[in-house]
Amino acid sequence: MINKEYYVKLNQEAQEHYQFYKQQAEALVDRREYTTSKRYDISPYWYARQGEIPGDISDEETDTYYEFDEEGRIRILACDDLIDGYTYVTYADDVITTRTYVDGELDSVKEYLIQDGLVCRSVEYFTRFNKLVYEDYIYEGNRLVEVYQPQYENNDYFVHLLRTYFEYDEQGALLRVLDGTQGVIYVMMSSEEVFVLRETVKKGLILALKEIVGDLCKKQSNKTYCFLSIYLHDEVHTVYSPIFHPGWQEVREEQIEEKDEDEDYYYRIWSSGEHPVNDQQELMDHDLIQKLRTLIMYWRSIGDWWEEGMSLWKEVAYDLNETTNWSAYSGLTENFVVFVEWEAMDVMNGDLQESIPSAKLEVLQSEGIAPRI
Repeated sequence: MINKEYYVKLNQEAQEHYQFYKQQAEALVDRREYTTSKRYDISPYWYARQGEIPGDISDEETDTYYEFDEEGRIRILACDDLIDGYTYVTYADDVITTRTYVDGELDSVKEYLIQDGLVCRSVEYFTRFNKLVYEDYIYEGNRLVEVYQPQYENNDYFVHLLRTYFEYDEQGALLRVLDGTQGVIYVMMSSEEVFVLRETVKKGLILALKEIVGDLCKKQSNKTYCFLSIYLHDEVHTVYSPIFHPGWQEVREEQIEEKDEDEDYYYRIWSSGEHPVNDQQELMDHDLIQKLRTLIMYWRSIGDWWEEGMSLWKEVAYDLNETTNWSAYSGLTENFVVFVEWEAMDVMNGDLQESIPSAKLEVLQSEGIAPRI
């Protein structure tokens, strides 16, 4: 068990001796390194676990910087996690201690307990929230294989955070990081592996969406659909498991009737938010979702998850519209299309063109449903 009282006292002592720890760290600084954003963390594989990309070293002064002692150890972390937050680090044989302050007020104290040269546990107490969090690091030899966070025991909502697993290639390089549900949160792949997986996923998504549209048509009762929106939010999980929102023809007909009085006509007619949510769909193929998630997490590790994910879904929509005879499906309008939608989509700036082939787009334009760009 963790002795919470010990950490409460450790925080009290850190607040009382703020100037001491600040000046002690400053006196040991040998060099400063400016970065574009957070670049270093003492926790093992912090970036892979969080899905973050380390900031770059900057030649110019920035708010975020790190100061090192003569041995190359971090002594001061400036504004890397918190705005106006400064962390001062002390080292002992069996523990590394960080004390983080914001405008001179203590935010937290964190201890990294060392055993055989490896971090075996970290414990952090946040004064403001009276909150204690800790995690255990489990090794096979010198290789980290699992992180365990006991505070999430018996909490179904956070089961994905309870344990984190690490897998390595034959050379010992980190290959994958999995959450407590075995979902991928970090993965390394070659460009060839990415290409093959992308093509496999694309084909699977095309088939899955055809099936979703087919099921909608079978279940519909006196409803006709005019589109299927693939709605993407700017959060990772919504790109590998988006909402598919059907558009109702009766709603579109009402919008067309009000066209002359609606200056936002084209925006509203392509907004799934104007339509009932009753028939929203999602991917149900767990294997396909995991493959897509692996792709998205790889792209996240190189900073391209939104652009690459958007591009993939647009290709899926485009290929579906180009190769599928939607008029053969009962319950769909003759000009039914699938398209990718997102919050900043601008139909007046050509954002439909990457989802809808030109021939079908021209038909929609001729019917006054899509704008001529």
